[in-house]
Amino acid sequence: MITVLRKGFLTMAAMAGMLAVFTGCDDEKEIKVRDLPGAAREFVAQYFPDESILYAEKEKDDKVVTYNVRLSDGTEIEFDESGVWTSVDCNLSPVPDGIVPDAILTHLESYVPGGTQIFKIEKMWGGYEIEIRDGRDLIYDAEGNFVREDRG
Repeated sequence: MITVLRKGFLTMAAMAGMLAVFTGCDDEKEIKVRDLPGAAREFVAQYFPDESILYAEKEKDDKVVTYNVRLSDGTEIEFDESGVWTSVDCNLSPVPDGIVPDAILTHLESYVPGGTQIFKIEKMWGGYEIEIRDGRDLIYDAEGNFVREDRG
C-alpha cells in the first residue's frame, strides 16, 4: 500500500514539475514606459496624442518578445519586439485614421452601406483582421484585398 502511495506521489510530483517547466516559458512583467521600444512610444504619440500610457508589459513566450500597452481611454495595443504594432483594440471608439491601410478603407466604403467604423485591427499571418461596428470580423490579405467575412 505504501509503495502504491509513494508511486502516486512521485507521479504527481513529476507531473507538477513538467507543468512548471512548460508554463515557465511565459514571462510577463510590467515595465516603465521608457522601456518600450522607441517605435512603440512614437506610435502612441502620433495616433493617440491625447492619451497616456497607463500600463506597459513586456511578454516573452518561447523567445518571442511582445509588448502590451493600455491607454487612458481603454485602448489596448500590442507591439512586436521592434515596436511595430500588431494589434490595436480601441474597444468602443474607432481606430484612428492612418493605422488602417487605404485599400481596406476603400473596400469598406463599398462593402458596408453608409460606411462603418473600425474598432479593432490585428495583423495576422498573411494579412489583417478587422472588427467593425456591427460586430463582424473582416479578413484582408497583406495588400488589403478582401478575403472573407466572419460573423462574430
